[in-house]
Amino acid sequence: MTSFDPKPFKVNISSDELELLRKKLELARFPADDSESTWGEDNGITVKFMKEMVEHWLNKYDWDAQQRKINELPQFKVNIELEDWGSFDVHYVHKRSGKDNAIPLLFLHGWPGNFTEVTRILEPLLSSGFDVVAASIPGYGFTSYAKKEGFKNWHSAELMHRLMTGLGYPEYTLSAGDWGAMIATSMARLHPKSVLALHLTNVITAPPPEDPTPTTPFQQSCLSRRTWFFTSQSAYGTIQRTKPRTLGLALHDSPLGLLAWMADKLLLWSDDYPWSKDELITWTLLHYFPGPTTAFQMYRENLPVFEAGERPQGTEKFIRVPTAVMEGVGGWRTLPGVREAGGGGGGYCGVGEGERGVGWGV
Repeated sequence: MTSFDPKPFKVNISSDELELLRKKLELARFPADDSESTWGEDNGITVKFMKEMVEHWLNKYDWDAQQRKINELPQFKVNIELEDWGSFDVHYVHKRSGKDNAIPLLFLHGWPGNFTEVTRILEPLLSSGFDVVAASIPGYGFTSYAKKEGFKNWHSAELMHRLMTGLGYPEYTLSAGDWGAMIATSMARLHPKSVLALHLTNVITAPPPEDPTPTTPFQQSCLSRRTWFFTSQSAYGTIQRTKPRTLGLALHDSPLGLLAWMADKLLLWSDDYPWSKDELITWTLLHYFPGPTTAFQMYRENLPVFEAGERPQGTEKFIRVPTAVMEGVGGWRTLPGVREAGGGGGGYCGVGEGERGVGWGV
């Protein structure tokens, strides 16, 4: 096993790459105006919207300023070996609180997110006594991905565990959403003695077998929201699961296409969050510059795992560490059969309906 030797890292996109990006935007080819059509989607991604985005991108957006802002975060890369999978370059943010008895916390994002999500909660966490690590999960941003198929969420979990222990945190807490939540859950299963607490911004489970029918207005709203999602909003997952490389090739060379693909989800999934044009572009570029394909591969490897209810070999069905699930803005309303229960099968998870929450999700 190689030694754990982190190196400081700064995002540094070359001038050649930026010039090529600008040429692609200048040569953008739009379809006919669809503003008078009544068959549009409900996401706001229209020809008019995209033309406005490109105009802003070319004339007002400043990547250099965004890059400087990102590089204010203390970032690092470290090479970590994983048996049967080779070595991975893992990118992460690491900031210590400077407080005695600080609690280590690993923050994990999902798709179409990125490591910069942690900036919205970083200072409150530090002032509360957390040492914060925010990693780019495998295949996202500046963390490399496996070269062969079969790389599941529990392999990512082992990689993240080795990151934390390598940083000197034999025990730590986790906060995660989307694919990050699946990785964090596997970490809790694989290393229950290391994971002090697990905080998830989303969790997906099957309804209780003894009574799968929603009985309260809130549970009925969950089912309605779920139906909406799976009938009109979930095709992206099917495409990314079945054709990650084909879709990746289509979007790798098209910043405009990738923006449309990602903005569709960001605008629909975050309720009334006021996304700025700069934010939408920066999030797009954090997938565009490294390339989107390996992030799509996460779906191909892990959606079948999720649907089959698979978990890391040799681990228990129930998580045995303290676990909390947050309802974000609209969070639980995609999940049918939500129940509040405690005791019984291994721990307690309280579920509540908050007005707002840190983070976003479907």
